Amino acid sequence: MQLAGRTFGELSDGERQKILIARALAQEPDLMLLDEPTAYLDLPRRAEMLALLRDLAHGTGRAILLSIHDLDLALRSADRIWLLANDGTMHVGAPEDLVLSGAFADVFRSAGVEFDAHTGSFALHHETGGVVSVAGDGLALVWTRRALERAGFVVASNGTVSLAKVTVSDGRWQIARAGTVTTVDSLHDVVTALKDRLAPEQTP
Repeated sequence: MQLAGRTFGELSDGERQKILIARALAQEPDLMLLDEPTAYLDLPRRAEMLALLRDLAHGTGRAILLSIHDLDLALRSADRIWLLANDGTMHVGAPEDLVLSGAFADVFRSAGVEFDAHTGSFALHHETGGVVSVAGDGLALVWTRRALERAGFVVASNGTVSLAKVTVSDGRWQIARAGTVTTVDSLHDVVTALKDRLAPEQTP
């Protein structure tokens, strides 16, 4: 098979996937079963593939049932999800219903991993580097929290005693700790400074 002078084997993974889906659609099935259609694709192509499949399902009235391990995209794209728990229980429903019922958190709860129902994402548990409070607003505050949690710090909730406070303002970060304040220009520097400052207190 050749396309614009190229053989099927010379096409990219995304192009091959689209050709295979087009071939299946040409048979006008009422139901399409797809096994990991986003496998081996990079993130933009995975999102593109699921958007294409969603448009096809809604535009043609065909049912498309697929297996997928890309849970974030499944939550954003699927009309219904069949979620199989380790004990054999099958949870079925709209993605949002499975999140609200706690099914996602229960199925994927394991050592080191936890589903965050507030963000719809999976968080990795790290050994804590201490409790840090944050202040500020906007997108920088959201990613400051993400950076601290990724680095193993616990971001303080209201009223929680913290070892340091990070304030985001005008694209810079102030770190207040034990009466001293340091200003840095990146989240990499925030994490590095906190690890340097808090590490001695975490040592037994």
